[in-house]
Formats: sequence, structure tokens, C-alpha cells
Amino acid sequence: MRRLLGPEDDDGAVRLPPLAHPGVETGLGVLRPALARAAGQVADAAISWMTPHGYVQDTLLPAMAKGAAEAGRPVPRVVTVLHAAVDRPHRNPYRLAYTAARAHLAGPHYTDMLRRAGLRVHHSRPNLSARALVDAGVFLHGTPREIAAGLAEYGRAGVDEVVVNVAGVYSDRGREDAVRDLREILTAGREAES
Repeated sequence: MRRLLGPEDDDGAVRLPPLAHPGVETGLGVLRPALARAAGQVADAAISWMTPHGYVQDTLLPAMAKGAAEAGRPVPRVVTVLHAAVDRPHRNPYRLAYTAARAHLAGPHYTDMLRRAGLRVHHSRPNLSARALVDAGVFLHGTPREIAAGLAEYGRAGVDEVVVNVAGVYSDRGREDAVRDLREILTAGREAES
């Protein structure tokens, strides 16, 4: 017995009835200018990962604006994912950065983007590249207020949304410590905005 889920068209295909749903957006991962330009042409959001704020402002946003102008559409929103960890006793920020980002730091495309942004990194040396992330403030480390100030730099650079990633703390110290860091960082961010 065939069960119909919706009206059947003349071609015999079963069609589902219209369903109310939230809007669907297209996000495009962006690290370098070519994809930023493509995002400008077609995406609702451009999503970057571990990108320094100056690089977003000076390299990615102009490429997105160019792509958007070519397509006659608005420039997409920019969403950036950043690793962070609160400075606490017995925590090594370099180890946390390595734990959080080692797979990405071993990728030539990530290290190419970071080199374009001025960091001294190489995909064959993810441990040293993790140090560069911390030293350059791409991996945000410090007090919750200092981290919130680092996040605010991204807003000033033109980033619309920042995703705070505490994966290094989660992997190294566990869920409770990661949630505590996230809670304190977000509280400091709200306090800085008011």
C-alpha cells in the first residue's frame, strides 16, 4: 500500500505540502580573497576561522565588496570563529592553542592565509604556528575583559558576528572549565557593551 505525504502531480511524483520554516541562508567558508569575492557574489554570510581582524578588514572585506558589486547585491554578513581561553593558573596558552587548532595549522590553506596576514607560520610546524596565534592575538588569551576587548576589535574591523570557541580549554581541562571560560568571556563582553 502506497502512503501519500502530499498531493501527487501529473507526473506521478509525490509532493510534500508547504511547511512553515525559518529562512534558509547560505554561508561560505572564507580564508583568502578568491573565496571572499565568491562569497560577495552569492552568500548571505562569509564565515572565517582564525582570521586576524586586520586581515578581515584589509583583505577579505574589500574582496567581498568587489564580488557583491559585480553581482549587484549587498555585501554578506561576516562571521568569524575565534579560539579563546581565560588566563588561569596551570594553563599554558600555547598548548591550548595547539590543542584547539593543530589540525587547521597543519593545513597549507590555513597557514597560507595566516602568512598573508603577517604571521610567521608553516603547516609543517603546527606547534610553532600555535605560538604565533597566541603572540599575534589570533588565539585570544588573558582576563575575560582582555578577551572581550580583543573580540571588540573584530567588530571595529567590520565583523558582524564572532563565535567564541573554547575547544582548547574543553579538550585540555574539560567541560566545566570550558563553560566557565565562555560564561566569563560573554559576561565581560556584555559589560563592555553597556
